[in-house]
Amino acid sequence: MDGSTKNEEAEAIRLGWEAGKIEERSACDCPYDPNAVGLRFAWLDGFSKGRVELEKATGTEAATRIQ
Repeated sequence: MDGSTKNEEAEAIRLGWEAGKIEERSACDCPYDPNAVGLRFAWLDGFSKGRVELEKATGTEAATRIQ
């Protein structure tokens, strides 16, 4: 798609996963330009996985937490 390598995508997933585990972070924090579609999707995939871990750790869903 955008010429990114598997290693770059794996790193984007890891960075997104780390960000997703932090309650104050948002999907809007994605550091990849919209033109880097593969890396952007990889980061967002990792972010969503991090959010799932956060929800399991806090015992609540993101939409029900008071911020």
